[in-house]
Amino acid sequence: MRRGVFILPSALTIGSIYCAFNAIIVAYRGQFEHAGIWILVAAVLDTLDGRIARLTRTATDFGRELDSLADAVAFGVAPALCIYFYTLKDIEKVGWLLAFLYVTCGIIRLARFNILALSGAKKNFVGLPIPAAASFLALLLLLGVPTSSLVYPIGILGLAYLMVSTIPYPAFKDLDIKTMRPTFTLLAIVLIFLIVAFHPPYSLFILLNVYLASGPFLLISRRFSRRKEEVEIQDEI
Repeated sequence: MRRGVFILPSALTIGSIYCAFNAIIVAYRGQFEHAGIWILVAAVLDTLDGRIARLTRTATDFGRELDSLADAVAFGVAPALCIYFYTLKDIEKVGWLLAFLYVTCGIIRLARFNILALSGAKKNFVGLPIPAAASFLALLLLLGVPTSSLVYPIGILGLAYLMVSTIPYPAFKDLDIKTMRPTFTLLAIVLIFLIVAFHPPYSLFILLNVYLASGPFLLISRRFSRRKEEVEIQDEI
């Protein structure tokens, strides 16, 4: 049983690689909606493997390295190729350069995350997490946004910048369900379920955009609070 618990997080991580591989295959065949679904499933598995490893106290150095490599494939290479097959190939060299830029920035983001993780848990992520960036591109495929839309090249550039930026994004690592009120927690879960169930792709896309906007909001609020503290210190002096 204990060996099985240790293997489970790594099995989920390998499952995300499987989903990414399937996403590339079906995108090459022209089944782009299915590709988007596979990437989203990979994002769910990526969330579960870390949570399960922490809850069961089975996190290992091997698991962390495997998770990072899996993320590079599932949320870096796979979405970049899917978007390239879907639309970026039409703008030739500029298209593959944009796809390559996304992959490069995603891998840089993962490398920085690994270094920061060694210094201890952080309340917020530094830069946009790569699964969120990949989920944004996957939802564009799932929603069937036209290939001629500028949201693809602009979105790729924006996501690449956000991943390598120092903009803080909520990590939700300090969220402890045990300390929350059961009634409030249940109502929140039901509300989120109803919102997503109304129209899953659109609902998830809206929620994801809210998360994307939360980073700049946190950055602005931090700077505002720092300026306020500086003014208060000057007034005291």
